[in-house]
This record gives sequence, structure tokens and C-alpha cells, in this order.
Amino acid sequence: MVSNFKFTLFTLFIVSDVNSISFTIVPETQYVYVNDAVTFECATNVTQYPPSFVTNPSVDGSELTSAGLASLTLTATSEVNGTEFTCKALNGATTELAYLYVQGPPDSVSSLTGYQLDSCCMFISWYPPFTLPGLTVQYIISVGTDQQYLNDSITNYTYCPMNPTNKQYLFNITTTNKAGNGSTSNITVGFQSTRLIIASYDNFIVIVNSSVK
Repeated sequence: MVSNFKFTLFTLFIVSDVNSISFTIVPETQYVYVNDAVTFECATNVTQYPPSFVTNPSVDGSELTSAGLASLTLTATSEVNGTEFTCKALNGATTELAYLYVQGPPDSVSSLTGYQLDSCCMFISWYPPFTLPGLTVQYIISVGTDQQYLNDSITNYTYCPMNPTNKQYLFNITTTNKAGNGSTSNITVGFQSTRLIIASYDNFIVIVNSSVK
């Protein structure tokens, strides 16, 4: 009788323990670059029963569990972009869905325009490509042998040649990020260099803009 009584108490303790499981760490949606190492974590308040991960679709990753904690580590590829992650406890409780979104090399810029700004410089502007939240894109501007790197907060560029001549200038703008170089867009801007001529005659001043030949 004593043995059965003790077994019954032990069984009730397990059921009560399982039913009291709650999550203390839940997986969160992540935005990463392709080839980044990504880790999702999950934990419960009951250390005896570690949770486990469920993904949709299934992914190749390394899952570790210990003392109520589970972690799932994988490499971000285009194939896992948009994958759903949830954590499941022994009592059947699950966390809300978290997602993995993967950013590859950026697309090209859009609405690229350019014009001569004044007698010395040219100006181009553009709209940035789509980028996942929290991630960045940079721009490589090439004009002849001149090259400039711009960060993602800049969407225009002023170019002033050292020795301006009357000709067409080809601007190439390449998008890039941690995942690699993206697409290149280009625009040709015509340039007409001028010089200022000031002449005085009988107390009159004449100012003429003259093309440099």
C-alpha cells in the first residue's frame, strides 16, 4: 500500500509540472543576409522538459536542447527564405509563428536621372532598391576612372570633373551589400563647360558665358 501511494503522488507531480509549462523565451522573426549563420532560441520555465522546434517547410539545422532551453542554428539560404518557426512544449503549447527572411544581393536602383548642375558639375539621383528591415545597401558610383562608395542614406551624387570638357559622361551605379554586388544601372549626362568673360567699356560691364573649346 505504501509503494502504490508513493507512485500515485509521483504521477500527479509530473502531470501538474507539465501543465504548468510556459515559455520564457520565444523565437523572434529575423532579417538576415544570405549565408549568415542564424540561431533561434526558445525556453520554458520547467527545466526538466526542453521544448523543440517545428519548421515549415522543414530545414537542415542543428538543434540543441538542455534544461528547458532549445536552440536551432542554420545557414541562411534563398531556399529557407520565408520559413516559419515555432517552438513546442511537452504539454502541447506552442509559441506564435516567427519567420526567417533572407536578403540576397540587392536589385538595381530605380528612377535614375541626371543633368548638368552648373558650369562645373553634374548631378544624378535615384530611388533605392527594396531592402529588408534593418539591412543596408551601398552604392558604387563609377565615372570613367573615378569611383566613389556611398552609404544607404545617400540617394544622389554630384560629380565635378577635374578638367571638364564638352562631352557625354557615363555614370554607372552598382548596388552592393554584405551578400555581394547587385545590379548596375547607367545614365549618360551631357556636359557643356563654360567660362565667364567680364569686359568693361565706357562704364558698362558686360558678362558673357562662353563655351570652352
